[in-house]
Amino acid sequence: SVHLWATHGSPGFGLDDQACRVKQFDQVFVDIGDGEPAANGAENIIMGDFNTDPGRLAKNDPSAARINDFVGEGLPFHFVNEVGPDAPPTYAAFNIDLVISDVYKGDCWAAGATEGHPPVYDAIYFDHKPIVCTVEKAP
Repeated sequence: SVHLWATHGSPGFGLDDQACRVKQFDQVFVDIGDGEPAANGAENIIMGDFNTDPGRLAKNDPSAARINDFVGEGLPFHFVNEVGPDAPPTYAAFNIDLVISDVYKGDCWAAGATEGHPPVYDAIYFDHKPIVCTVEKAP
């Protein structure tokens, strides 16, 4: 079975906010409260507004670093969308809108951030840039 998880990490830059996000990410990857992680399907896609940037903030934000404990090369999960210092920002100067999987790979783009993909609509302030991915099961 495929499990899809929409997550929304607590906002804020304070130490309490970061500690709360660490606990939230532990629920996704370690234990949701029943001894199993939320991402416990045979195939998993985790997506949403994580409110931290694991590619840019891991040195200063323990919640960004916590994501990187589970997601990356040689780990159980990988980023489907582009992450890192050169990834197009989806919120201000950060890439906090993420798509993660253990089985699926694909191509993603962010409306209004990825070259050739205009914003959804013209607004003075739009909180995030929608991420669109085409995924397929990795061989």
